[in-house]
Amino acid sequence: MPERIDLTEAPLPAARRPVRKGGGKGTGTPKLDDFARRVLGPAAVVSILLASYLLWGLLSGAWSHQVMGQLPAARRTLQLDNIAFVFHLLQLSSLLTLAALLTACAQVEGIGYWLLGAAALFYAGPSFLANQIYPLRGITASSASTSVLADFQLLAWLFALPGAVWTIVELVRRVAAAADLAAIQRTNAKYGAGTKTQPKSKQRQVFLGRCWEGPYCRDHIRAKCPIHIKRRGPCWWYKEGCMCEERIVLQAMIAPDWKDQMARAHQGQDLGGPRKHLSPEAKRERCRNCIIYNEHQRQKHKALTAVALVGVPALLVWQFPVLNAVVNKILLGLDDLTRRFSFGADPSGIPALHNSAYALIAWVFVFAVGVVLLSQVMRVIEFACFKLKI
Repeated sequence: MPERIDLTEAPLPAARRPVRKGGGKGTGTPKLDDFARRVLGPAAVVSILLASYLLWGLLSGAWSHQVMGQLPAARRTLQLDNIAFVFHLLQLSSLLTLAALLTACAQVEGIGYWLLGAAALFYAGPSFLANQIYPLRGITASSASTSVLADFQLLAWLFALPGAVWTIVELVRRVAAAADLAAIQRTNAKYGAGTKTQPKSKQRQVFLGRCWEGPYCRDHIRAKCPIHIKRRGPCWWYKEGCMCEERIVLQAMIAPDWKDQMARAHQGQDLGGPRKHLSPEAKRERCRNCIIYNEHQRQKHKALTAVALVGVPALLVWQFPVLNAVVNKILLGLDDLTRRFSFGADPSGIPALHNSAYALIAWVFVFAVGVVLLSQVMRVIEFACFKLKI
């Protein structure tokens, strides 16, 4: 009889304390990411409160010309000092919020777009609201209110600059990720996964060359490969090659030389046994899983990326007059629309607000459109080269 073992007195395993990891979408450094998450909430709340104070003073009319004109000189100076002090605090809290946000969300896609959107909101939002409220209440702008508007537009650049940089970093990261994806696909290729690259030579290393001009064409097969001998096109044109067809490899190994091989091919003899009869879609799928064709796709992605990085900015610069006219029409249309539906008797708004720097806004708009367009073009190129493999 087997001996029984009594485990009732055995000590229970100690419960493991949950370990909080700060990785995820952050920088990957647990302590730094956890600290950034703890700072992000309070810093964002302080920034919202300070911005709300400035917005309340601007939109409530507390800093309008009618109210400020009734105050003593010392009181007006105190109000201007308060505005400057609160704005400096808002700058510091916004910098702290941005630093914590970019640390905690370092790997979040689209964070640059959100920052650019926040910059646009700070730049145009207070002006738009003031244009609606001031005519409605019959008040006009003062030096204090125009100072607050200038402060909000300055704060917009605080978000726009890191947003633009982060968006560019995302583009660079996408290019690097595409290169990693190409390496993974070469490693996981069904046909030729263990094949090593051949020595470099002028004849072999041709960018976007044919199959025998790439780094994975093997010397002992290349010299007698029928596709290389005919030189009518790469193996993916014929949907068969040395990585997927044993017949091609046997032809290259058995035939004594290419002249004998070509002569026997003209006589209808086949050195490699029966040909595999596959559907066109099956052959295309076979090419998609071949290391030679994946290397060709990597080079194609590299070439198309270079074209996109040069072509998209060049297209935007070429069409800048058209885009500038579109931006001016949009801004003028918004002004006309707000005047038409304003409830005030004199819907003229704040005169200083209607003298907006349209040229600067146009350049910012074109830059934002260019970044978004370039990002989407990179997505399409990556999808076409590594997903569809066309």
